[in-house]
Amino acid sequence: MDGDRRAPAAAAASAASVLGDDDLLREILIRLGFPNCLVRAALVSQRWLLHASDPAFLRRFRERNPPRVLGVCAGYSVRPFKFVPLPQPPELAALSRRAASSCAYAFARGGQRIEHCRNGRLIVESLRKGTFKHSVLAPLLSGEPEAVLPPIPPPRRHPQEPTQGAFTQIFLPEDGGRDGITLVNLWKVRREVRAEVYVLGAGGWGVPTTAMAEIELPYAATFFAKMLPPVHGKVFVVTGFGYTLGLDLAAATFVMLQLPAGVQYNYMLSSAEGSGIYLVTADRFQLSVWLHQMTGDNHGAGGWLLMDTFSVLEACARLAGDSWVPCEYLNVAAVGDNADFVFLDHPSSGVIFSVHLNSRVVKKVYQRTADEHECRSVAVRISPVMTIWPPIFPAPNIGHDQEGIVRAVRSLDRR
Repeated sequence: MDGDRRAPAAAAASAASVLGDDDLLREILIRLGFPNCLVRAALVSQRWLLHASDPAFLRRFRERNPPRVLGVCAGYSVRPFKFVPLPQPPELAALSRRAASSCAYAFARGGQRIEHCRNGRLIVESLRKGTFKHSVLAPLLSGEPEAVLPPIPPPRRHPQEPTQGAFTQIFLPEDGGRDGITLVNLWKVRREVRAEVYVLGAGGWGVPTTAMAEIELPYAATFFAKMLPPVHGKVFVVTGFGYTLGLDLAAATFVMLQLPAGVQYNYMLSSAEGSGIYLVTADRFQLSVWLHQMTGDNHGAGGWLLMDTFSVLEACARLAGDSWVPCEYLNVAAVGDNADFVFLDHPSSGVIFSVHLNSRVVKKVYQRTADEHECRSVAVRISPVMTIWPPIFPAPNIGHDQEGIVRAVRSLDRR
């Protein structure tokens, strides 16, 4: 009996002794694997919270455990979006269900498409009572209500000017928060590109900053193909003329970035460490990953470094199975930060694939349904919904005794 009573006390003392070593505690925390598990661990005590939320520790944690894609919002310009969940380990199953439920609710209420998705939040465009409205959803943040955005200000274009290629896009800030939502109006007049940049504040969209740039193109040339999400404070416009036009959102100035030889339309950009930019492109079924460090004034094609190139034809054909239709191209639909992953659309087969670029693992994500196959000539829009980074730590629960620490550690082991 005495031995039975002493066993829990000895276990508590032993665990407290081990976890009293800060270096060892950090090594335990970094092996939790998922941000939501790290948040739970931070609730044990103030000391655990300080270690878990330390910026240097978080950098190490992210390198070892990069954010996961819970699912994708996929849709076409002619159909509402839907949330497609991806297989998850048990630790993330609840988060994936929450995202699926929230997105399904939004789309059932008239959500037409996703304007932008970043760090657990989405800007959704909805048609309500004949009017397009925009709102911010946070499917991974329980308790954060839907925020309806003020009406979109129209571009301040002169009605008599010969305008071409007008774009309006809304973007979440790069940290995924709610402060700093940006609206960009972009259009071309003759050989001049013009832009307006609005930042949402407490009083609405406010007064825009403006930018202009001259481009060397024929007067009637179509200039814009699409506008890509912000990378290091710049949005980039796909032009199809061997370069991409970047707009610095803070300075309201343009910069022309030459592309690697042969790259025109079918690419996406993502942020790299520091000020670098990754470019992922598909030439038929050959994927290539390029890196540009963007240091100083080096914006020329010589700044691009080819990091990797490989074919996904065999894997895509095998995974598509009976639905495979020979076709010589894939569309690059979305790319993750640091070029961690890419989503590819194969319109002829109606299949969306994901590729983990470091391991080159290809997976089948989605197969168009019969009624969606009529959209095979329309480019699919993909918005990955990912785990939030950096984690949002709640207020600490201070004052755990040794027995509480042991219970917390055992609960983490069961996860």
